Amino acid sequence: MTFTTEQRTKIRETVLRVGNAPRVTNINFSINVGIAVPRTVRVIAVPEVIVDIHPDWRGFLYFVYEDEIVIVDPNTYRIVAVLDV
Repeated sequence: MTFTTEQRTKIRETVLRVGNAPRVTNINFSINVGIAVPRTVRVIAVPEVIVDIHPDWRGFLYFVYEDEIVIVDPNTYRIVAVLDV
């Protein structure tokens, strides 16, 4: 998925800089679409700023790894998107 510069800035400012995003530092799985995320990884609901841009992700979960926002399917815990913002 590609974002405009304005969307990237908005996501960075509201998701990455706010501080309440669940950040993961040490992982033992790859950050790629289709990979199952261990249930021990803390994930929370995708924030409204991202849902506004991509409504299909309403109800999905996410975590942050380095500067990437990782979107996770709530049913399968598989990665559905990796956003490099």
